[in-house]
Amino acid sequence: MATLSGTEAGRQIDSSVDLHGLMDTIVRRRWTILASVVVFTALAYAALSVVSPRYSATARIFIDPRPQRTVDNEVVQQGTNADMALIDSQIELIQSEAVLGRVVKDNDLAADPEFVTEPEDSRGASEMALAGLAKATTVARAENTYVLEIDVTTKEAAKSARLANAIVAAYVADRAASATNVTRDISSAIHGQLAELQKQLHDAEEKVETFKREHNITQAEGQLLGDRTLTDLANRQAQAAARVNETRARLQVMQEAMKARGSVGSAVSDTDSSLGALRIRLAEARQRLAELQQSLGPRHPRIVATQEEVTQAERAIRAEGERLVAAAQDDYETAAGALDKVNADLKQATEASFSTNQDMIRLRQLEREAQSVKVVYESFLLRAKETAQQESITANTARVIAEASAPTLPSFPPRKPMLAAGAVFGLFVGLLLAILQDFAKGLLTARRKTAPVVLAHTAVADAVADAGAGADTEAGGLALVTTLGPAGAARQAALELATGAVSRGRSVIVLDLAQDVSADSPGLAEIALGESSAYDAVRISPDGEVHILGAGRPSAVEKVSRTMFKAVLDVICAEYDDVVVNVGELDVEHSLPALVAADMTRHAVLVVNGQRADPSEKRVVEALSHNGEVSVSLVKARMEAELGKVA
Repeated sequence: MATLSGTEAGRQIDSSVDLHGLMDTIVRRRWTILASVVVFTALAYAALSVVSPRYSATARIFIDPRPQRTVDNEVVQQGTNADMALIDSQIELIQSEAVLGRVVKDNDLAADPEFVTEPEDSRGASEMALAGLAKATTVARAENTYVLEIDVTTKEAAKSARLANAIVAAYVADRAASATNVTRDISSAIHGQLAELQKQLHDAEEKVETFKREHNITQAEGQLLGDRTLTDLANRQAQAAARVNETRARLQVMQEAMKARGSVGSAVSDTDSSLGALRIRLAEARQRLAELQQSLGPRHPRIVATQEEVTQAERAIRAEGERLVAAAQDDYETAAGALDKVNADLKQATEASFSTNQDMIRLRQLEREAQSVKVVYESFLLRAKETAQQESITANTARVIAEASAPTLPSFPPRKPMLAAGAVFGLFVGLLLAILQDFAKGLLTARRKTAPVVLAHTAVADAVADAGAGADTEAGGLALVTTLGPAGAARQAALELATGAVSRGRSVIVLDLAQDVSADSPGLAEIALGESSAYDAVRISPDGEVHILGAGRPSAVEKVSRTMFKAVLDVICAEYDDVVVNVGELDVEHSLPALVAADMTRHAVLVVNGQRADPSEKRVVEALSHNGEVSVSLVKARMEAELGKVA
């Protein structure tokens, strides 16, 4: 809880760093600081002499992420597909027992005193050496690369390089052996499956051939015989139907010609029969008859004989026509009979085809089963040949890009960094001792003083100016004055505060925003609304030193928003060095301008009645401080009071 301090009245805590005083302390206490630096540097040097040196050797390998295939289908994937997780997994593999154990065995580290500190049985010594080598080994991946750095730290430089190179060799050999073993195991498994697959393929193909024999399914030139028969019959049916149509049409034409003219001469060409010769014979007989009739009479024997020739020719043509009609009838009946025979054969073949189709469904199923077994068998046979060749071929995806060499300087302890750290720590301790010496000297000096520190100011206005308006320019220059007592006490304190600041050469304005102020003149509200200028609204105190501005008329205050009031207050704070805001009595309802000013202030002055704040006033102080965001000063009502600062 904040308390009123009379002896520290008006004094504020200064959190800034006094660089001038610090430099003065360093100059005066330079020998203390120098001695501290020398002592701690000497201690660091002594520690370097005692600690056994360690040497670190680093080998670098490149993990190639690109797939390296010797054949189309690799049994073991050689690349890492640029997956950083797989690259990081190689770090764990290098630090595994499979790799480090081989290094322990090949380099006889179980008998090395650096890795085996206590003599035990052979198994215990090997395990201890393995743990020691793992502790001495560090594997890291260079950032954004596929390069692994294997670092080994031991007491001997040559040993560190030898072990680092041995770990690299063991890792490469382990990867090659692992790939070979996997390939060998897969090859053995594949060969073990080949005999079973071969037997399955033989049984499947035998089922296919047996089914063909039992159901008389035969193919010629890639086509079933039944299908070929159907195709032939269909072609024959089409030809027979065409023949029937042709003979029927020819017969109908001849019959109609015989009925109409008694001859088929117009329906048959001369080359199809002997009608041509008969027609010539008839034409010649008719020509002779016409010639004889011109010169001889109708009863002349020659005319009678010629007429008989014409009659015989006509009879011959008619007889030939009847013969041709009879022949066309025979052709039509023959073609119809052939068509019926083809239709019967086609029907019988179609019925047989339906049964064959059902057999073909089962046959195709058997053939698919045999084909699937054949594909698997051929795939395994190919893989068996490939894996047999891959056993002796190992793609190397890890390449040594820098072998470890024996270091010339120890890696631990770091000599220069430790000496520098000792000197810096000594400098820090020396500065701390120098500051503590000056602080202790100041305390002793303060205890010798018997007179308390009392403010030299006797006027309330000067004291408040020191603690309030002129002290918080960074917060906007606002100082809020309020009280739990009469509102006039707060107004008087605000005017005294402004007068004291003016006496110090500062420009000050008093914003009288208390509720008891008569609002018959323009103020903040009219300025915000643009209804009045600052020249017309600002009043001057009787002594002519302090500017005073009220809230404005109530009707105008109601029209102005919080944002508009804040904008006007920001302009006022920019124009004046200090702005003193009187809000009058605290326990009343305040106007919007007073609330906006309270939000902007960072220093408040509470006018109290006694020498110290009573409990209610202390609670007000806590409320005004806003958890330390606002500094609060107390002043006694009327000018006789002594100013106190609540911490």
